[in-house]
Amino acid sequence: MPPDRNPKKKGGNRPLIFGILTAVLVLVLLIFVPGALIFFMVVGFIAALIGLFIGKLPIPGVTNRKRVAAVLGSTFVLLLMALTSLGLRLGTTDPAPAVAQPEAPAIAVTAESPTPTPSETMLADFLGQSCEGDELVMEQGPDKLFCDQNAAKTLVWTSSEDHDAAIAAAKEAEQKAEAERKAAAEKKASEKAAAEKKKAQQEAAAKKKAEEKAAAKKAAEKAEAQEAAEEAARLAEIESKEEVYKAPAKAPSNAYYANCTAVRAAGAAPIYAGDPGYSRKLDRDGDGVGCE
Repeated sequence: MPPDRNPKKKGGNRPLIFGILTAVLVLVLLIFVPGALIFFMVVGFIAALIGLFIGKLPIPGVTNRKRVAAVLGSTFVLLLMALTSLGLRLGTTDPAPAVAQPEAPAIAVTAESPTPTPSETMLADFLGQSCEGDELVMEQGPDKLFCDQNAAKTLVWTSSEDHDAAIAAAKEAEQKAEAERKAAAEKKASEKAAAEKKKAQQEAAAKKKAEEKAAAKKAAEKAEAQEAAEEAARLAEIESKEEVYKAPAKAPSNAYYANCTAVRAAGAAPIYAGDPGYSRKLDRDGDGVGCE
């Protein structure tokens, strides 16, 4: 026979065979001995971590960092499966039979029942022990225990005296809080009323100031109008006097005045251009009005 030309083919199925055997072993351990599988997976997980750090895993012949990472993930998954299997096995195991204990006399635990239930067990034995709901009441003859919160906000059995004291304290605290809320509300209302009063006073002062300003303006306008009327009356009076003064008859058309004295003596001053007796010598500034 010719020699084998592919030397790599020899022993090439070893990883496959190793993987199959490993899988069968893991399955058997997972089903029957999950504790042993947990041990092996922890060891394998640690070895895979070391192999991931150095880049190879010599024992199974893994020399690639990616394959080492795959081995690390596989061991982690198998470790979780083994832990789950062990937990299921422990959960399905029948617990050991409990040792029979003598029954203690029953104590009635009710939600605020007015009818007491007698019992031979002393209620004092339960003082300070935890309870489940603040509506529960434990009764024995005329005595009662109440499930209340203690200072640490934990529900415990308390005596009737402590229960009544706690209710009184809570009521007093509520009344105090209500009084504080009422005082705060009254203070707020008082401050609001004071602010509104101040605002109303400011608005009234501003309105009064505006009215005074308007009245002053109106009085000024009235005084100005009165002054204007008086000035108009004065001017009208002056004009009427001038007209009265001009009322005398003019000199005849052939009048002649030697000077302004003669014009004034004749009552013709001032004399205008075109009036009888007007001459240029009587009008020195040449504005058409002589003997001004």
